[in-house]
Amino acid sequence: MKAENKTYNLKDSLVIDQLYTKYWKLLYAICYKSTNDTIASEEIVQDVFIGLWKRGGALEVSFSIKSYLIKSAKTGIIKYYRTKTKNREDVFTACNLCEENEFTIDVIEHNEAITTFLEEDLQLVVNQLPCQCQKIYRLSRENQLNANEIAVALNLSPKTVKNHITKALSFIKKHIQPVISIFLYFF
Repeated sequence: MKAENKTYNLKDSLVIDQLYTKYWKLLYAICYKSTNDTIASEEIVQDVFIGLWKRGGALEVSFSIKSYLIKSAKTGIIKYYRTKTKNREDVFTACNLCEENEFTIDVIEHNEAITTFLEEDLQLVVNQLPCQCQKIYRLSRENQLNANEIAVALNLSPKTVKNHITKALSFIKKHIQPVISIFLYFF
């Protein structure tokens, strides 16, 4: 079953105000969880809504506006860490203070943020799968069960289980591809 597309008129400031009122706390919490920086989190959320306003016109989303805004905030988080890492490298290089331990900690924090982002994005996509397909995918990937074990547990044929896993992986690949493109662009 294909989700209906919904269109938002971004020329109407009331629409942006309603989206801001409804989602700013959620976006702020996501940003703060990743950055642990109140000012940066506020700026990222503000940038998301300024981006909507600057975009103007119609915004058509094939999934929920909430998911769209969360992805926008996560993209902002990536930009934040990219800028933060770049600035630190410049400062360390200019001052000849680049100690291997400091740089390594920065890289580790950056990689953890990216990993968290990808895991959360994957969960958003998996949550969009049909119920049975989602259940089989989770048993396969999260509980490490093979097709025969899942078939026995759910009273299905192994072929049906394999079909559901193939369908889930195809759906995930299709919906994760834009996120991978963002990473290729930034890194």
